[in-house]
Amino acid sequence: SSSDAAAPDQRIPIEEGALLLVRWYAASEELFEPLSAAERCRAELDALAAQLRCMIQAPARDANASLSDVDAVRALSKMLFVDGGFTGNESNYYAPEDSLLDCVLDRRTGRPISLSVLSAAICARVGVHLDMIGLPGHFLLATRPTAESPRTFIDVYHQGQLLELPHCINIVISYGIPWSEDMVAPVPQVEVWTRMVRNLINCSKRTGDLPQARLLQRLLPPAEEGRSTRSSSSANSPSSSQVSYQLSPTSMRRSPLPIPPSPEDDAAEVPLEAQLLSQGMLEQMRVLMATLSEQQMQL
Repeated sequence: SSSDAAAPDQRIPIEEGALLLVRWYAASEELFEPLSAAERCRAELDALAAQLRCMIQAPARDANASLSDVDAVRALSKMLFVDGGFTGNESNYYAPEDSLLDCVLDRRTGRPISLSVLSAAICARVGVHLDMIGLPGHFLLATRPTAESPRTFIDVYHQGQLLELPHCINIVISYGIPWSEDMVAPVPQVEVWTRMVRNLINCSKRTGDLPQARLLQRLLPPAEEGRSTRSSSSANSPSSSQVSYQLSPTSMRRSPLPIPPSPEDDAAEVPLEAQLLSQGMLEQMRVLMATLSEQQMQL
């Protein structure tokens, strides 16, 4: 297992931003339930981690030796994608539910980034810290290199296939893009979070929910807000580098949390209670974003 000395942005659990988005899209009455959708996600992640721990400890006991991170991710791939039936949603790649962690756990389908967050969150609970890798058109996970072994990459969107660096190079070249070693540099946790937010911004725009899109844009740093606005104009024609981070106009399973109207909206009046709930969650998300950004600057 890898060292406990994780990168600074690993001090916040990798799933934290995804769970805030689960709360954001939960029906408002769920916020008052004893066990919220986000807490149910945490409990299921804990249960899956316990299952993985049993899988990797049994062979180690038999062989009287510790297993490597590669052994752990191989066991994870079997648990999730072979035995558990998790898969990338290739029949409806742009389904918005695939960006919400509770839906991914319930439906066992997801987008590359949400399946990566799920997998990394489970592995972190057993002491294996994985990096997020954002290749053009592909979002992967990777083990951290050691003196004994190079990195192993995990393609969670394609049944958890284990890849080596030459496979990554071939993926990039297949898009007609020159290879660069920077392409397998770890994606900072704050960028993972902003990509997930951008997915849902694009979804809101495609479904015509502009007030929701504007509110989500407030979560992004100013430079990211401009990027999201510019990218919306090309949302209907994804390029190879954009395809992993855009959503379709499929209807959401649940209505997002009611939001207070902004001056430029023609929205109907929103109850004060809903406004307070929305603004409270918005503040939590802003705090998370600010913390992640500050930690990234310390690298």
